[in-house]
Amino acid sequence: MKSPSLLPALRLPSILCASLSLALLVSHAQAQKFTVTPSSITFDNETVGLETSSQVVEVKNVGKIPVTINSFTLSPFAVFQLAYGYAPQTLLEGQGASFAIKFVPGMAQEFTGQMTISIAGQNQPSIVSLKGTGILTEAKALVSPAVIKFPNQNLGITKSQTITVKNIGSSPMSLTSVAAEPPFSISGYTSTVVIDPQKSFSFQVGFTPIAEIPYSNTLSMTFDVVPDQSVSLSGTGILNAKRSSTTPLASTTFPTLPPGTQDSAYLAALTAIGGKAPLSWSLSTGSRLPAGTTLSSEGSITGTLASSVNAGNYSFTAEVRDSSVPPQTLTLPLVLPVGAQTGAKCDEITWDIAHTHDLLVPLTQLGTGNYFGAEGGLYPNGSNTMPPAQNTAGVNLANSIQPLNAEGDPDPNGVYVMLSVGVSITHTIFDQFVANENSDPEKNSHLVFVNGAIDGSDGPDWVSPESGTWLSILNNFLPYQNVTANQVVAAWVMMPHSNNTGTFPEDMGPQETDLIAVLQDLHTLFPNLKLAYVDGMQYGGYSNPPNLEGVPTYPEPYAYESGFAVQSVIAGQIDGDPGLNFNSANGPVMAPWLSWGPYNWANGMSASSNGLNWPCQDYASDGLHPSVPAGRNAYAGMLVTFFKTNNTTTPWFLAPQ
Repeated sequence: MKSPSLLPALRLPSILCASLSLALLVSHAQAQKFTVTPSSITFDNETVGLETSSQVVEVKNVGKIPVTINSFTLSPFAVFQLAYGYAPQTLLEGQGASFAIKFVPGMAQEFTGQMTISIAGQNQPSIVSLKGTGILTEAKALVSPAVIKFPNQNLGITKSQTITVKNIGSSPMSLTSVAAEPPFSISGYTSTVVIDPQKSFSFQVGFTPIAEIPYSNTLSMTFDVVPDQSVSLSGTGILNAKRSSTTPLASTTFPTLPPGTQDSAYLAALTAIGGKAPLSWSLSTGSRLPAGTTLSSEGSITGTLASSVNAGNYSFTAEVRDSSVPPQTLTLPLVLPVGAQTGAKCDEITWDIAHTHDLLVPLTQLGTGNYFGAEGGLYPNGSNTMPPAQNTAGVNLANSIQPLNAEGDPDPNGVYVMLSVGVSITHTIFDQFVANENSDPEKNSHLVFVNGAIDGSDGPDWVSPESGTWLSILNNFLPYQNVTANQVVAAWVMMPHSNNTGTFPEDMGPQETDLIAVLQDLHTLFPNLKLAYVDGMQYGGYSNPPNLEGVPTYPEPYAYESGFAVQSVIAGQIDGDPGLNFNSANGPVMAPWLSWGPYNWANGMSASSNGLNWPCQDYASDGLHPSVPAGRNAYAGMLVTFFKTNNTTTPWFLAPQ
């Protein structure tokens, strides 16, 4: 039915219709209602060379007429920098767009500037005034050692080494956080420590291997007035037999268990290897678990943490006994951390396959099994191993990476760039990854990180190479690091599409289409890009933020199913899809070479075969974004391990040995 107010116009002469149309357009422009808040920002004082936490400017459509943000600028360009945000974009009724700004002083002085926002149909831009003061510090941190390589270590046994932080400057500094991911641990540091000039502070890093594999990661430290510091960590777990008749029992449980949440369900599995099956678990005499939880003889800790259990660390001792005669017994001192309620759906610690009581199975464990007709595995035929031809091509490309100048020509004094592309979760994870690795002494000195992921964006916002998302990378994020599009050689991509309908495999169609478009855009915009590492979503069972349709943004099982979209796109390249071709010998190049990054999905607190799990404490209140610091460090640690150990990354990621 046509609007009654427009019906009379159908009978007017054409010239009057034209006049009426112009009047309507003017009326619409005049009816635009939007807010830009705040009108000014004063940043905290910041040390020269560091950057403040970002402050957000929001443009919101408070009327009924669409509002289009045409463009924005920040000045001075190098001082007030965009953390995330993009334009152009159009806001419908009630929608808002966020622009996060950080203050990065280059000198010790007061800076004033502004953000200028151009809105379609408005004669004057909107202005947000910016102010901040750069300050100097005479503090300077010296961390020793910068690299720790633990000797081969028996499973379940902890050995520690000491790290010393010395202030070799002439003014105080504070060590504000220290973090390391399992199987590495921290002792001797609990909270912020002030280190006076010419004084030192020491703490210990422990290594407790739980598998017979090599480990590589980074310990990160943050300070108040000096740059972040890192210590590169590595070690290998081994199992030494002490007797020939029976393999000795050895723990494969990290001493600090996954954290639980007050008044919420809990699940953890204690594991050991060796001895004679079956193994039997029990609590040592006098040990108790937090109220509401129990330990089964099979080693499962289950239950619901009672509301009377306060946040804190709960120590207990478990014993495992084998069936040999006489039996072997292994005693394990353990810690179960408990955190406060986060606001997320912390009871949803696992997720079942629809209409069953069977748990969703990670693709890495599903193998040749199937999920509603879709085969598991990261690569074709249910395999988690990349086909040899694809792997060889990736290694060859990795070995061909070399420093480039701004025009993209080889230059021994140049650099090359690893770029992240994706949504807010991607941005948060990569921020922590960059903080850890920028000061990693084992990182290649020619490698520059650029976080191109953007909060508030969605997969469809990236499908066109002319989208505002790409413009933010080209016009802001790359120049901030003094690099160009010609120097980008590798990318990490996590690009979910949030508008799911709850049907599989239909939901994967838009996800795959978006992802293919993004990969083709990467090739178009970054001519020297060689390698792209793609991930799906991590566990989404705790998610609770509603989108415009009133459902969670990346719920289960959609988060799990996103892995099938990544699997399908990579398989398409392996199978010779011309739209994903990376080899000029096979036709026009349309995309970079593709690989999985670290497969990140595990079924909540039900640990994957490699020990990966996602407790609710790793999530912010929305049950979606990683928490600070636990979730950010956990995911960043996975990225660090992957890029420091994969055979297609080590040639360009690590410094020459």
